[in-house]
Amino acid sequence: MSEFQVVTQSYVNLTTISEGREYGVEKRYPKDIKIIDFKNKLEMMTGFVSSGMTLRLLNKDRQFLCEMNDDDRMLGFYPCEDGYYVEVVGSKTVLGIPIGEIDPNVQKFELTDEEYAKKRGTIKEFKQKLKLGQYSDQFADTVHQKEREKQEKLEKEKSLIGSMSIGSRCKVSLVGHPTRLGTVMYTGELTGKPGYFVGVKYDEPLGKNDGSVDGKRYFQCSPNYGGFVKPENVECGDFPEEDFDEL
Repeated sequence: MSEFQVVTQSYVNLTTISEGREYGVEKRYPKDIKIIDFKNKLEMMTGFVSSGMTLRLLNKDRQFLCEMNDDDRMLGFYPCEDGYYVEVVGSKTVLGIPIGEIDPNVQKFELTDEEYAKKRGTIKEFKQKLKLGQYSDQFADTVHQKEREKQEKLEKEKSLIGSMSIGSRCKVSLVGHPTRLGTVMYTGELTGKPGYFVGVKYDEPLGKNDGSVDGKRYFQCSPNYGGFVKPENVECGDFPEEDFDEL
């Protein structure tokens, strides 16, 4: 009887992001590193103390997968893949004491940004000097690359909707959904949503709305016949409406 052995790569490329920040730093890590040692490596990058860290694994779309909360486990124990994100959440403490336990009657010592900048030997100065975290060249390059990609995506979406006409027949293809036929009813931006969208009135009740989003109407149709999708998922052409009454 032959034996089969599954071989996976020994390293994984992960982007570390701190709580509340949009961009992070991508680095290569060995899968056999223990989580506690992984946290120690992230201390200088994030400014959080390893003992107070919570690590959250996110996929390429930044959707939450799991918490990496067992310090004795190896990194490879968790479903890490190239391009995934590790969000570092730090406990809110002052000198190791939870904020909720600090006497509210004690006057806090605060510095303005200008006063803090004049001080020497601060964590910020240390990071700037060694080009760590958000002051690293890699971080700056990542930010610029993300901005370029975001702008290119917007320009592509704008170009695509520019080639679509209201009233055109179209086909909508989305991963995990059946192909739907319909009519283009709106092209442009949606209030509070990033990028550009195409409003479609479907031939069947396979949509999510009636042409309105968050109380604002963009076109008129029956409930569940309307939908808003990204331009790259819409193809305009000769897609005649199917006759559902045919036997």
